[in-house]
Amino acid sequence: MAKFEVFRDVRGEYRWRLRSANGQIFAIGGEGFKAKSSAMSGIEAVKRDAAMAEIVDNSDMPAGKPAMAGQGMEPGLAKKKLMPPLPPPM
Repeated sequence: MAKFEVFRDVRGEYRWRLRSANGQIFAIGGEGFKAKSSAMSGIEAVKRDAAMAEIVDNSDMPAGKPAMAGQGMEPGLAKKKLMPPLPPPM
């Protein structure tokens, strides 16, 4: 069974990740939180919203070209610093 894990990163912020039944990480929260309750709220939001999420198939689009204006990578995302490394699997 899949499970959400809450952990602290190297900066002491709370983060979450979702592991499949075989232990593979297949989703990671995009930000760290000062409060554990905020990370838990992020998990609840994913659980609630993912069930109703629309599937957008952009697989036939050239790499790096969003399908429509406003879609694609967040502006400036490529320039942002990478997340700190995750702790080793449990």
